[in-house]
Amino acid sequence: MKAIILSISSDIGLELSKALAKKNFEVFGTFNKSNPKTSIPDKNLLKIDIKDFNSEIFKNWLKDIGEWDVFISCIGNLNPVGKLLNINSNEWVESVAQNSTYQIGALLNSLKYRNLKGSPSVIFFAGGGTNSATEFYSAYTVGKICLIKSIELLDHEIEDTKFTILGPGWVKTKIHNQTLKAKSKAGINFKKTLDMLNEPNRFNPINKVINDVFKIIELPKKFVSGRNFSSVHDDISLKKLKELYSIDKDFYRLRRHLNNN
Repeated sequence: MKAIILSISSDIGLELSKALAKKNFEVFGTFNKSNPKTSIPDKNLLKIDIKDFNSEIFKNWLKDIGEWDVFISCIGNLNPVGKLLNINSNEWVESVAQNSTYQIGALLNSLKYRNLKGSPSVIFFAGGGTNSATEFYSAYTVGKICLIKSIELLDHEIEDTKFTILGPGWVKTKIHNQTLKAKSKAGINFKKTLDMLNEPNRFNPINKVINDVFKIIELPKKFVSGRNFSSVHDDISLKKLKELYSIDKDFYRLRRHLNNN
């Protein structure tokens, strides 16, 4: 079996690559800046900016991989951090694209290579802001919300593949450096991040996130596809998902409150 990881150099991406390799997946991954410290062969890695998802380099890399079974995107960018009226509009638009449409574009170019002899699975990662307005991280939040709705659309249109998004919660990764660098621009989140880093036991363990990814890969499409899961709050077991499905077939999907229609 083969797995593709976008941003394999991220902390979650790196741990996923190790876990997938242990389960006998051949792992392929993209990275942008730093070469990932991984045992994955260099020939399986591609240095590329995700905005170049339509480049011949990326398309040829996908062609060389051939049929894949798992596609996971670990891309996330908190910048620009700050109030909407105080940030650069070009940076904001670019960040929204990095957090959503560039990733979807990369997926769309990949889908023709999914292994239809199996049960191909696509997983994105969500961020804060699903249930409330996350101040100071608007581009990140808007991008992630776009992904949440996109996986539901993909689920409805493509019956042979699972499309899921997982919120990892607060995990101790490099992404928090963006908040620390932003300082006062991050508002109360600057102190909250410092407090979390001083009490690492409050973080959601990265191994919990990895385990939840494998649960999603293994569970039936009916119960996981087109849905937004939380690694912190949700019981991702077949028994629980069957119970939720019997109550509301749209559980864990983006909906309006108090909608009677």
